[in-house]
Amino acid sequence: MKYAVRSLKYLLFICVLYVALMWLSSVSTYGGAVDTMTLLKAQLTSDRGTSLIVAFVALALFYPKFGYVRRAIMGANIETDRVRIDNAMQLYGFKFEEVRDDALVYRADGVVRRVILLFEDEILVRRVEGGIEVEGKRRQAVRIIYQLSAYIDNKRFE
Repeated sequence: MKYAVRSLKYLLFICVLYVALMWLSSVSTYGGAVDTMTLLKAQLTSDRGTSLIVAFVALALFYPKFGYVRRAIMGANIETDRVRIDNAMQLYGFKFEEVRDDALVYRADGVVRRVILLFEDEILVRRVEGGIEVEGKRRQAVRIIYQLSAYIDNKRFE
């Protein structure tokens, strides 16, 4: 279910972005003389428009597969490294929300940032054997994983 919701959100985001670009194109190219809906209708009824629709749907269908990541950080512990986890999250604009199913849940700090992330701003940190696992949207999660790995590696120097 979560996969389908993420796909639909991404498809909606792509469509809104495309309509916004068409509006900007009609205003800048035609000086507003051509209606945006007319321009959209002309583009989407052509062969190229059909290919574009297929590409949008395909991209939205596969986005949850490559847009989200789950990676383990070995040598970390949720209890003893909680301050380091919180610091890494705070550095990238995430705040602690709750504990759900033995996982720490972090959300983006601020409404604008949450909207930009399409309300798919949840980063989960859970315990796995030998370390912790971070799960979330690829771009944010990989940054946090990299930072948290550096914090965990450097704790031996404290």
